[in-house]
Amino acid sequence: MVANQNEDRRYGCGPIKFSCIQRLNSIRWHVFWQCIFNFFGGFIVSGVVNVIIPALEKRYELSSSKSAIIVSANDFGAFVLLIFIGYFGERRHKPKLMGSGILLMAFGCLVFSLPQFIGEKYAYTISGMNISHNWSDNLCSTRNTTSSCSSDVDDIKEYFKAYYALFIVGQMLLGIGAVPMFTIGLSYIDENCKQKLTSFYIGLTFCSNAVGVAIGYIVGGNVLNVFVDVDKFDIANLPLTSSDPQWVGAWWIGIIIAVPAFILVSFPILGYPRRLPGYKELQKQRQSEAYDNDAEQITAQASFGKNWKDFPRSFQLLIKNPTYVFLCLSSVCETLLIGGTATFVSKIIQEFFNVDLATAGIIIGALTIPGSGGGMIFGGYMVKRLNLKLRGIIYFCCISIGLAALLGPSFLASCPSQPLAGVSTNYKVEVGTTLIAGCNNECGCTTAGFEPICDENKLVYFSPCHAGCKEAIIANGTKSYMNCDCISPAQNTVLAVSGSCSEKCNWFYVFCVLFFLIMWFTFSTMSPIVTAIFRCVPNDQRSFAIGLQVLLVRLLGTTPGPIFVGAIIDSSCDVWQNTCGEQGSCWIYNKSDLGLRIMVWWICLKVLGFIFLFLAAKFYKPRKESTEIKVSQPESDKVKNKFDIEEEFTKL
Repeated sequence: MVANQNEDRRYGCGPIKFSCIQRLNSIRWHVFWQCIFNFFGGFIVSGVVNVIIPALEKRYELSSSKSAIIVSANDFGAFVLLIFIGYFGERRHKPKLMGSGILLMAFGCLVFSLPQFIGEKYAYTISGMNISHNWSDNLCSTRNTTSSCSSDVDDIKEYFKAYYALFIVGQMLLGIGAVPMFTIGLSYIDENCKQKLTSFYIGLTFCSNAVGVAIGYIVGGNVLNVFVDVDKFDIANLPLTSSDPQWVGAWWIGIIIAVPAFILVSFPILGYPRRLPGYKELQKQRQSEAYDNDAEQITAQASFGKNWKDFPRSFQLLIKNPTYVFLCLSSVCETLLIGGTATFVSKIIQEFFNVDLATAGIIIGALTIPGSGGGMIFGGYMVKRLNLKLRGIIYFCCISIGLAALLGPSFLASCPSQPLAGVSTNYKVEVGTTLIAGCNNECGCTTAGFEPICDENKLVYFSPCHAGCKEAIIANGTKSYMNCDCISPAQNTVLAVSGSCSEKCNWFYVFCVLFFLIMWFTFSTMSPIVTAIFRCVPNDQRSFAIGLQVLLVRLLGTTPGPIFVGAIIDSSCDVWQNTCGEQGSCWIYNKSDLGLRIMVWWICLKVLGFIFLFLAAKFYKPRKESTEIKVSQPESDKVKNKFDIEEEFTKL
């Protein structure tokens, strides 16, 4: 691409281009601001949103399949723009497009949080209480009939549909706004830095995204310890605790935090010029490793790519590049796994190891910083340290994916649950594994609310109503139940206490170690694969190539990934929420079935991704120049190369 000799390459917005801020006009500072954006992008999109999904399921009565669509909606609006930005953005002012997208993401956060501020209070069931808050009784009573379902319930259901639409629209705006940064933003780094540092810089941006994800999980997990309607009434006398199955935390706080953050980070990005100082000299030093199909000569023409008539030819050049195609397919397999697993991993940990959702979010956050963040830096560092060429980069990714596949059986680990009467075992007083039995048939019990109780033999009942309990007392902060027909015919005797009797086990700590290794090996391929894509296509097709790759990744990876995993989770459900005949979220899962299905899903996709990478290396046909021509450099530079990584860390 030919640079305009007269273009202004000073840093600043409009007339504000003072000499004192020109020190920011370097690739190192630009990477710094991209890292800040990626931090908050990861914080909200892959951190906070993922950890609050189970809370949204309870609050708005959603199945995992429906909540997965909320996550996947991040990709819906981006599909068309990915091609448009990737193709035309290469020859436009990239920083302005990136900054505008960030501002759009701030607006998307506002839309996503609207249901909390325009909606009604959260309704839940609680036994033995009669205080004027938004709950209903959950003891055995002949008054508990379906006639209690009123038109108000139908109205609330309709409102839930509108709120669901707002979640999807908000996510779509977040996805659209991020498109420029993850397409032309990456090529802007590549074209304004030394070729050998591309993988390192991109690894830093990916790492900052991973750190943002981790902090998002931690912050999101902590705010879930705050009751959802803290902004609507005094919660001092709230009868629920964060360990209660019906507890819903303040999911919206983390979303609101991101609004000012996105606005503030957009302005430094908008100040960068179309090309940084030193751009021309860097292009002269580049050594092409593009696949040899004459694409470089075609795309180097000054008139190529300036209008839509060249689009079919440009697209054809990419799909005729087998290395690029197989790299894209391998990326699809990886993002199918990452997108699906990241969305529900906090819920999986909650179900497998008997921890509350807030704790699960904090655990994932603590593992993500060293696991995924460290893996990304490790991958970028190894490409630089070993001076890997294209084929070497691909083989490195093969090794990482293979090791991650071997860790798939980690998902079989779980802590045992106590038997649940009417689901996994019989009631004491009669035979049969259905929640409604003879002992509670006249109680009018429903599965609208899950309030487990546990008897002296550690047999769990879905609710006091399902245990046939007619009376509850509170002593020393513990709620106890008497006159429970499904437990014992004894009267005026405490027969059960609130809770599920579940405990943590040593498998929890084993899983944390194994999941750390899974993240390390999985994310160590992220920046090397992007670097490989940049190297296997002509320079003038980099933005289009990465845009098309991101489109495929979103269309076939991050979009269906959460939906597939959500369907896998739903298929393992034993007890569904049912409110007035309407199915809501799942209360009880079969752990062994869930773990086995996720393991099979994981290993199959890892093996498929490995095969695609192997084929990418096998079919790679380098240009003769890329193997015969060596870029000359001063002797002083050769001595300096050994310390490039340390220098870049110091300067950043």
